[in-house]
Amino acid sequence: MVALALLLSTQACAHLPQRCQPNWYVTGYYTPVETDYAGAADTTISINDQGDQVFSEAFLAAVKVEGWGKTRFGWYLGYYGNQWHRSAQPLDALGQTLNIGTVATDPMVVTTGSRVVIENMESSLPEHQFVARDVGALVKRNHIDVYTGEGEAAKHLTWQITGQRTVCVYPT
Repeated sequence: MVALALLLSTQACAHLPQRCQPNWYVTGYYTPVETDYAGAADTTISINDQGDQVFSEAFLAAVKVEGWGKTRFGWYLGYYGNQWHRSAQPLDALGQTLNIGTVATDPMVVTTGSRVVIENMESSLPEHQFVARDVGALVKRNHIDVYTGEGEAAKHLTWQITGQRTVCVYPT
């Protein structure tokens, strides 16, 4: 079934110029959910255009690593530009809603907007074809970071997809 889905994804892009290379490092990132961090020490932060708010230190540390976190209030807390930000949804580097199927890449290697097919990725993700719409401070050269969703299940999925893979890039 996975092989068939990969074949169909690859055939759908067969008319586009491509570049397939082995030994890409694939990792995952997710949106931490504040309620999963109950009981940790609290700290006060200043949110850009919002004011001060109290959150668990462990939740804030996870948001700094992952980029965005879902708060107990239902809105999302992001960390970029050395500041905390509030949003109605988690955002990618283009300011669009972060969706499963978005990948963070090094824009010097994979052009933003390119379609990316990750081969031999057995996981719970519904697709193996993604869109490069995000960047990450630690995503350099032949490294792709796949957005897996929200919460603990998404966190565990990041571990499942981590590894060396063959990646095909279809520029826009």
